[in-house]
Amino acid sequence: MIYKAYMLCIKVFKILVMPRKNKLDSSLGVMEFFFDNSDFKSFTYRKFVDIFNRNQYDWKIPATRTARQVLDFLIKREKVLEYKILDNYNETKILYSWKIEDEYTIMSGLKSNSYYAYYSALFLHQLTLQIPKTIYLNFEHNRSINIDNNESSLTQEKIDKTFKGSQRKSSLTFSFNDKKIILTNGKFTDKLGVIRRINNNQCFEYTNLERTMIDIAVRPVYAGGVFEVLEAFKIAKERLNIEMLFSYLEELNFIYPYHQVIGFYLEKAGYNSAVFELFKREMNFDFYLTYDIRRMEYSDTWMLYYPKGI
Repeated sequence: MIYKAYMLCIKVFKILVMPRKNKLDSSLGVMEFFFDNSDFKSFTYRKFVDIFNRNQYDWKIPATRTARQVLDFLIKREKVLEYKILDNYNETKILYSWKIEDEYTIMSGLKSNSYYAYYSALFLHQLTLQIPKTIYLNFEHNRSINIDNNESSLTQEKIDKTFKGSQRKSSLTFSFNDKKIILTNGKFTDKLGVIRRINNNQCFEYTNLERTMIDIAVRPVYAGGVFEVLEAFKIAKERLNIEMLFSYLEELNFIYPYHQVIGFYLEKAGYNSAVFELFKREMNFDFYLTYDIRRMEYSDTWMLYYPKGI
């Protein structure tokens, strides 16, 4: 009798004191394997819901469990970390990361299939000594969007009118810790020249050196201006693969003659003439190094207007 009472007390104690095992614990291992081996480590709640809906069966999650419950379980188990980010209306969004606290990894989850570009890529390639407070995260237009790249539609009048105005800038901005994030929406390139940095502490994508140099030549407003771009070309001299850069430029097929811009930068940065001669292909128009140049000079070699003093 005493023994039965003792065993009953033990059972009640276990019920009241011992933590009840979550039924999701049996699925934790397979979820860990999935995220440990995934190509991304940061995501929004919407992205997590999409992942959950596609993998619930494989993860052996009961049909009664929701994506929110599973995410809360992973947060409680300290597998997923939460971070607050503010949009340009000062409204809070939540980003989640899988076991990683690196800022670049976290911020990359703001937009699916995005990658760091422009000044952010310059920094990641160690082409600037500045520690940027403004981060450029790019996502591409949909493949189906038809952009007219027919050079036959280009006229000198159109070029002059466009480049005498200001360059358009993205208004999609966010803030995270002490950093401002500018979300840019670039042309569809199928991630041409985009590479991945992945290790135990980081997981994100960014443009390689050659693609970065093209991007900052095309959009200097996202790279600190033309003087900063020129400095980057100087620093990259021993590392830049000119043939690859030229190949990318051909594949990107811009309507504007950006080969004149890049050739100008290469010459000004002191590259060998055999290098920049590659960019002296057919030149049919006077072009501009950047937008809205107030005091300008002209390069006969490159048929290019550029800011005085560069």
